[in-house]
Amino acid sequence: MKRLFPTASTMLLVSVLWCSLLLAQEPGGPKLVLKEQEFNLKEVMEGKVVEHVFRVLNQGDEPLKIINVKPG
Repeated sequence: MKRLFPTASTMLLVSVLWCSLLLAQEPGGPKLVLKEQEFNLKEVMEGKVVEHVFRVLNQGDEPLKIINVKPG
């Protein structure tokens, strides 16, 4: 009986450490990163065409697929 407690304690400790390591890892996949989230065009004359380029970076480990874009 005395040998059972240290063995069970050790197994419990190893299990807790293993689970914490699994939960601490970041999930893989694509990671979209924008250097700027918004851009203010201020006042624009009616009929004038304006544009701005947002640089989109993928810092993940899988291809990034942009399926839908909505203007704000």
